[in-house]
Amino acid sequence: MILKSIRLKNFRKFKESYVEFPDGVTGVVGLNGVGKSSLFEAVAWTLYGPVAARTSTDQIKREGAASSEPCRVELEFIFDDDAYHVVREMSGKNLSASGSATVNGKMAVNGAEVLSRFIQKKLGMDWKSFYTSIFAKQKELNTLSSMSPSERRQLILRMLGINAVDEILSQIRSDIKEKKNLIDNLTGDLVDEHGQNKILLFKQEIEYQQKKQQERFLRLEEQKKYHQKIQENLLKIKKDCEAQKISYEKLLSTSGQLEENKSKFEKKQRFENDIKLMEKTIHERRGTLEKIKENLLLFKSLDKELQDFDQQQEKNTSSIQTLIKKKEQNSTLSIRLREDMKEVTAKKHVIEKMGPQAKCPTCERVLGDQQKKLITAFTEDIAKKNHEVHRLIEEEKKLQMEFDRSSREKQALQKKNMFLRSRVVEREKFQSTVRHTTQEIERENQELDRKKKDLRTLGVVDFDEKQYRLIRIRVTEAYTRYQESLARLDEIKEKQQKIAVELKEQEGEKKLIDQQIKTYEKNIEEQQRLEKKLETERLEAQHCNMLSEVMESFRTFLISQIRPMLSAHASELFDELTDGKYSQIELDEDYDLLVYDHGVPYTIERFSGGEEDLANLCIRLAISEIITERAGSVFQFVILDEIFGSQDQIRKQNIIKTLNGFSSKFKQIFLITHVEDIKHFTEHTMVISEDESGISSIKIE
Repeated sequence: MILKSIRLKNFRKFKESYVEFPDGVTGVVGLNGVGKSSLFEAVAWTLYGPVAARTSTDQIKREGAASSEPCRVELEFIFDDDAYHVVREMSGKNLSASGSATVNGKMAVNGAEVLSRFIQKKLGMDWKSFYTSIFAKQKELNTLSSMSPSERRQLILRMLGINAVDEILSQIRSDIKEKKNLIDNLTGDLVDEHGQNKILLFKQEIEYQQKKQQERFLRLEEQKKYHQKIQENLLKIKKDCEAQKISYEKLLSTSGQLEENKSKFEKKQRFENDIKLMEKTIHERRGTLEKIKENLLLFKSLDKELQDFDQQQEKNTSSIQTLIKKKEQNSTLSIRLREDMKEVTAKKHVIEKMGPQAKCPTCERVLGDQQKKLITAFTEDIAKKNHEVHRLIEEEKKLQMEFDRSSREKQALQKKNMFLRSRVVEREKFQSTVRHTTQEIERENQELDRKKKDLRTLGVVDFDEKQYRLIRIRVTEAYTRYQESLARLDEIKEKQQKIAVELKEQEGEKKLIDQQIKTYEKNIEEQQRLEKKLETERLEAQHCNMLSEVMESFRTFLISQIRPMLSAHASELFDELTDGKYSQIELDEDYDLLVYDHGVPYTIERFSGGEEDLANLCIRLAISEIITERAGSVFQFVILDEIFGSQDQIRKQNIIKTLNGFSSKFKQIFLITHVEDIKHFTEHTMVISEDESGISSIKIE
């Protein structure tokens, strides 16, 4: 795998950056925190998604970027001679993930999750293995030296993939355990709680049930014979019952005919009695009707009397209303005259008091003789009005007398009205009775005609009472015999049903026993199947045990090969980096790091901190080299993050020189460091810087 280029948009501190990855050794230089490691973390994030990032998803997008701007990385690389273009993006407020990959210009996959699965399948490793293979950090180098031997051993074995064998071994052991549990369960299923073989018990139970079935068969045959006798007896009783039924039905038919004649005879008698009674009733009703009609003649002049009464009442009402009106007019005129008299009398008194020398209040002239004239005029006017008042009083008395007379007349008319109305009601009662009686006579005449017609329809009816009674006695006797026959039939049927039920029960018990036998046979088959399965599981358990032993041996072989291989690769690197001062480095059986000085092995604590870091670096590079060789050299780049540690200038040059010699194994080596002068010793330099706003950029020098 060779990296070609990467384009970052709003990833970590990068707003918009693009860089093409050169071959050879490239120094990635910049201050701490500007995003050197983030550049290569973007490679892992693009390939594997959020699981390959060191932070949560919401911290991947550049701080300060607008929600409408996406976080996007485009990566181009060569893998297995194919050109890959991979894009991963997060967009929107919810950071919705998307991704795609094209291979040689053709769309291969679309979707964030399917992209991660696609890359893992193509590269043949997950994100953890990817980091282990190509990413070596100073933190890991320090960890190697600070770990206990057992921890260092586990880390190195995990980095080299031995843990995969451990996982397989763990799965095999789990399978063996499951097989053992299954074998124990199957073994337990083949015996009962007392440890007896279930197949043998089931066979014994089948023999017992078969014996019981034979006894049931003999009893069933006896019951069938008894049932046959009952059936024959039932047929005889049925025939007798049928004969009794026929005899009874014949007598019942004869009795029915006699009953019909009796009914006709009684009906004819009823008709004759009804006709006599109705003729008598009609005659009586007609007599009553004539008497009522005679009474109605008394009301002959009632309508004329009512008409005259209405005229008298109308005249009386009009007279009373006229008198009331006249009385009201006289009263109003009398009141007005009295008021005028008061007014004139008051004026007269005023003139009398004033005297002849006073001035007229109207024209202001002296009254003189005019005073007497005015007094005389006032006196005459008062006398005239007083006379008129007396006349009105007399007339009022006459009107009152007339009004009283009319009122008495009105009371008399009211009494007469009540009398006439009672006469009208009485007449209506008579008229209603006439109508009802007439209708009843008409209805009864019709009913009489119908009954006479029905009587003629019946004609002559012959009925012998003595014969009728004799037949009724014979019907009763035949019915009694028939009921007795039915009772015997019911009794024999009850016996027949009872024995039939018993037969069904016996058949049911027989079927139940058959079913139990079949169940035991199935149980035997199931137990035999379990025995075969137990045999198979035991065989598979043996195979699993053999496989476990093989895998244990294989694991032991791998582990035995790892230390010499690591030691060889690390020694070659250590020899070059120390200019031949130390020719050999190895891991002992406890995975303690030993350095040979003049052929004598010493623990790493004997040497300086720089030499210790250098030894750890050699071990780490050896691990990456071995992993790359195992992968068929498909991963042709490695990333070394802050590996110089406490190395002096000469050692740094030696490290870079040695790494340049790694071109046959790694076409691309990226050295991440904050040491500026390293760029003088590498083929290419990638400078990462940060501006005042906190946005990082990349430049190739």
